[in-house]
Amino acid sequence: MTGSTGNAADPGWTRSGMGGPSAPRGPAEGADTPVWLATLPDSDETTGRLFAGREPLPW
Repeated sequence: MTGSTGNAADPGWTRSGMGGPSAPRGPAEGADTPVWLATLPDSDETTGRLFAGREPLPW
């Protein structure tokens, strides 16, 4: 383990100044995956990945 973890999160189309009022997801839903990632313990298995809905996406 390197001592640091870095991931990316896609919040989806979320109601905000950028997403607008018609977006189907509320702010709490949009924040769920980023907050979940921020609170995970450091791990070589969950670093350098892109996540949406708490699931890793291929890239």
